[in-house]
Amino acid sequence: MNGLPYYKAYPRDFIEGTVGMSFETKAAYRLVLDLIYMRAGILPDDARYIAGVLGCSVRAWGKYRAELIAAGKIVAENGIILNFRAEKELEIQRSFQEKQAKNARGSNENNNLEKPRPSHTDTESKEVSTSSRVAAATNVISIERGLEAEVYRVGKTVLGKSSGGVISKLREATGYDDPQALSLIEQAAEKHEPMAWMQKVLRRASERHLEGLCNYATDRSVPRIVTREDREWREQEARIYGGVQ
Repeated sequence: MNGLPYYKAYPRDFIEGTVGMSFETKAAYRLVLDLIYMRAGILPDDARYIAGVLGCSVRAWGKYRAELIAAGKIVAENGIILNFRAEKELEIQRSFQEKQAKNARGSNENNNLEKPRPSHTDTESKEVSTSSRVAAATNVISIERGLEAEVYRVGKTVLGKSSGGVISKLREATGYDDPQALSLIEQAAEKHEPMAWMQKVLRRASERHLEGLCNYATDRSVPRIVTREDREWREQEARIYGGVQ
């Protein structure tokens, strides 16, 4: 899933479109938009995850969610939270990236694609596009939830039955990148004291902002967690600047 490390923001539209909302609801809306763009338009309607990112209770997020749906700012369907403006911007970005890639390859592979039928309309195209993305997103979320369950199952086997809190901290530290979390748990299983090793990994992750300071001793005996967002940002940089001489 390739989200955007950055995106176009329209301050006037945001300010004018949120007139009458409380500060808390506006803040929640802005962060939810960030999550939607960050996850390429596929944001699971997972109250615990979103509340964790927002730094509020699940109950508070439920209140903000209801207000944003009532205001038409977000749509929640089939376990996914959508924003139509974000859908449009992401589609523009995807089209641009595809065009750039095609130009770079100098390929004409799409020249013989079947043309839309004469009765084909823009409305039909939007409906099919939204339906297809919802179906794809539903499939992705199903896979992600399966991975989350696997992380907790394997984690409790390796770290102990009461390690649910540590596993949750690990998922948060990785930016909810469950394949990376699972890999770290598998590494812990090879250690003499898996829980102690995992605690060191989490401590290094919590102090990542101190790395590089002259008076900070980095514990290099454990791996440094790279969040999914950091990795995707670096991949984006590589694509943008890779061909620059």
